[in-house]
Parts: sequence; structure tokens; C-alpha cells
Amino acid sequence: MQADITRALANLDFTAIDFETANERRDSACAVGVVRVRGGQIVETYATLLRPRVLRMDWRNQQVHGISEAELHHAPSLADVWPQLLPYLHQQPVAAHNSAFDVSVLEYSCRDFGLPIPAFHALCSVKLAKLCWPHFERHKLDHVAGQFGIALNHHDALSDARACAEITVRAFRSGTALPLCFKQRELTAGLAARAAKQAAKAEVWRH
Repeated sequence: MQADITRALANLDFTAIDFETANERRDSACAVGVVRVRGGQIVETYATLLRPRVLRMDWRNQQVHGISEAELHHAPSLADVWPQLLPYLHQQPVAAHNSAFDVSVLEYSCRDFGLPIPAFHALCSVKLAKLCWPHFERHKLDHVAGQFGIALNHHDALSDARACAEITVRAFRSGTALPLCFKQRELTAGLAARAAKQAAKAEVWRH
């Protein structure tokens, strides 16, 4: 599988994904946006609201993404849309901005519905951005997107996934060395430490 993933990333073939949640629980996915990238170009998208198994919308989450509990009453569950979603994930490089969050939402939600966790490798576009553009003041999705003029309706799952996809493509085309880790699910594990070392060196040079 490592050879397939390496080949896919060399061709800039990957999936970008974003989840929104209804409350503080990681198994409360209430929206998902998915973008398929081939040859560095977005070729397909998929997005839907999701009804968590236990439906409870926290006002703080609603304030962030604007999705109401009423909108979810007749939304499909993750199990309902799994046949549509799985092909985007299975044995794919899957990018997310702060992948630890989105991967955990996927895993917890799959377990909650008794679905098998798909085999894939994750890429964190936050870590990619920190390594490629250490001079940016912040590396949150809205800030990085703004730096490149990428259109973003922040916390709309599909818009966030699109922005993540574009940032990931820019990172791989930036010329920055991106050593990937195949020892665990997250390919970008270790890049944060590398970015911190580079930032520390830059700080020394400034002084």
C-alpha cells in the first residue's frame, strides 16, 4: 500500500475531508464535505448533513457552523451514506486541516454505527502549512486560505474541504521537502517537530 500512496501523492491524487459536529462528542458528526483531487485538480465533491445516532445540538457548535438540530431530524445517518462516502476514503491519502480531529470524528462515528473503519493514510494540512509557510502569522484554515486568496465559507464542511484540498496541493508544489511517515496512519506525523525546528532557527537568525 505504501507504494500506491507514494505514487498517488506524486500525482497529487488524494481526498480532502471535513466534518462538523453537533456537540462536544467526537461521534456527533452532523455534516461532512469531501473533495476528490486528481492530478492536483478537484474533480468531484460530495457533501451532506448527517444525523448523529444520539441527536443533541450544543448551542456553541451551532454558533460555529450554523446547523440547527431541526435540520438534522430528517438527515441521513453516516450508515445511510456510507456506500457513497467509503469510496472516497478506502486506501486513499486523506487530507484534513487538523486531521487528528477529523480522523477521530470519522473513527468514533463509525464505531457508533458499527461500521468498519476504512484503511487510509491521513495528511494534516495544518502541519504541511506550518512547514511550507513558517512565516505565516497563523496556520488556521481561514488564515492560510486568506493568504492565497482561496474562497472559503468557513465551517461549511464542503467549503472547508475544498480549501484544505487547495492548500495541500500548494504545499506539495511548494518545493519544500515533505518527508512522510508510513509507520502510522498519519503520513505527516513528525512534520510539526520539523517545522518547530525551522522556526527556532529562523528566530535565531533574526536576532
